[in-house]
Amino acid sequence: MSPEHLLILQYGDYGAAFRRLEQGLPETYRDQKASVDLVASLAQSGRFRVTTLAICERPHDEILAPGLRSIGIAKATAYSARRLLPLLRRLDPDRLILRSPHLTTAIWARLRGLPTLPTFADLFTPGPLRQRVKARALAWALSGPNVTCVANHSRNATASLHLVLGLAPSRTLAWDHPALPADPMPKAPASRPFRIFYAGVIRPEKGVEDILSAARLLPDLGFDLAGQPATGPLSHWQDRAPPNVRFLGPLPHAEIQARMRQADLILVPSHHSYPEGLPNTIYEALAARTPLAISDHPAFAGRLRPDRDALIFPAANPAALAATIERLRSDPALQIRLSEAAPQALNALRHGALWSQIVTEWVNDPRNRTGWLARLQTSG
Repeated sequence: MSPEHLLILQYGDYGAAFRRLEQGLPETYRDQKASVDLVASLAQSGRFRVTTLAICERPHDEILAPGLRSIGIAKATAYSARRLLPLLRRLDPDRLILRSPHLTTAIWARLRGLPTLPTFADLFTPGPLRQRVKARALAWALSGPNVTCVANHSRNATASLHLVLGLAPSRTLAWDHPALPADPMPKAPASRPFRIFYAGVIRPEKGVEDILSAARLLPDLGFDLAGQPATGPLSHWQDRAPPNVRFLGPLPHAEIQARMRQADLILVPSHHSYPEGLPNTIYEALAARTPLAISDHPAFAGRLRPDRDALIFPAANPAALAATIERLRSDPALQIRLSEAAPQALNALRHGALWSQIVTEWVNDPRNRTGWLARLQTSG
């Protein structure tokens, strides 16, 4: 029997990540290798021909290994039904893993009756009329008999599948990363100059503009930002930054971890408009036991206790961000308290089954005949 064709639609260049890791180069984010290897193992099993269809900046179509193909398309193609649908029809998959809530693909899959596993990391919010109309269309696409369950990252994002999209809780499932151990030693306030660290995509919706504005209000403090822009060159940001801000560009994950431990404060200033689940940066900051300041993003609501697990400030408010930074810098006791509480906060954050476990169960039983969905709902 010939192998089934499994299509995986995602953001991020799978082919480039596969080549990097194949050459022994370091991960660029936590669990990258495990994710890349899991997809490759599906092709190696001989049961599937696997194609990753990646929305990324590198247009490509390449064979990475026997049965493993990577295609890269630009956003202009991904969000044009006229361009995308002919490609999907040519690929003609037997199954689909949808790693982003891509509406056109989700509707196409339901109309075809294509067995689909959606696994997102997106918080859904009511928003304006146009957003609500899109949400209703997505809910219809995800409610078909071709979808056994919809997985989303962590508690709040998973709840939004029910609260905003109206999906039945019995058909939703939270996923999370493997447990991350905390550094064994809490941190004491440093005698050197206070340093602030940010790791993530460089874009306004992630609060990077707010960091620059806060840095101008705090010219005696140093700010290090690691990551690459969502669009355009890094120089666009560097040219506009005050002198106390350094843009480090993309760094290996191991170096990100080291810099988190060395910093005095880690920022996650995401705007409410950015539809993330629960960023790895939050887990990793707690694991490093470095004090953490997060915005009041709805994806984070109720997950960390104010002034006990993290400092929380109003999103898109540079003055409030600067005041939060200044408050921590001037309060060594608060720095110690946050560092000491970090392991407990980290353990409390985990919620859901492993992404790899969900994919493996679905691959083996896409119709849930063995009842794996209920087992994972109660085990997470």
